Amino acid sequence: MSDNMRKGLGEQAQEKLTPDSQKSTTEQGTEKLTSMGDKAAGAVQPGDSKSTTQELGDKARSGADSTQNTAGSYLNQASDKASELTNKSSGSMPSAGEAQDTGKTYLNQASDKASDLTNKASQSMPSTGQAQDTGKTYLDQASEMASNAAKTVSDTLSDVANKISESGQGSK
Repeated sequence: MSDNMRKGLGEQAQEKLTPDSQKSTTEQGTEKLTSMGDKAAGAVQPGDSKSTTQELGDKARSGADSTQNTAGSYLNQASDKASELTNKSSGSMPSAGEAQDTGKTYLNQASDKASDLTNKASQSMPSTGQAQDTGKTYLDQASEMASNAAKTVSDTLSDVANKISESGQGSK
C-alpha cells in the first residue's frame, strides 16, 4: 500500500514495464509529472513516516537514479575520450613502420643528448664530486627524455594499432 499522495510500487512498476511506444503522449507526460512529484514527496517525507514498502521503494529508486547518473557520467567520459582519440587519429596516420622509425629517431636523439650532457658534465666541473652530481642530474634528464620518447612511441604505435583494428572492423 502506498503512503498518502504517493505512487504505489505496483503503479510505478506498471509504468516501467509498459513500453513508451504503447503509451500516448499524454500518458507519457502524466507519468513524468507524477513521477517527479512522487520523487519530490519522497525526498521531503521523513523516513519514519513512510511505510516500509514506500521507504524501500524510495531507496531502490534513489539507488537506481544514482547508478544511472554514474553510468551516464562514465559513458560521457568514454565518449569524450573516444572523440579525442578519433580527432587525434583523423589526421594523417603513420604506418607501423613509420611509427617505429620515428620512435628510433627519438631514442637516438635522447641517447645522443645524454652522451653530450655527460661529456659536458665531465669536462666543465672542477671537482669529481661536483662532476658526478651534475652528471647524475644530466643523466636523470636524459633518462626522462628517453622515457618520454619511449612513451610517445608507445602511444603512437597504440594509436596506429587501434586505427588498423577499427579499419579492419569497419570493412567486415
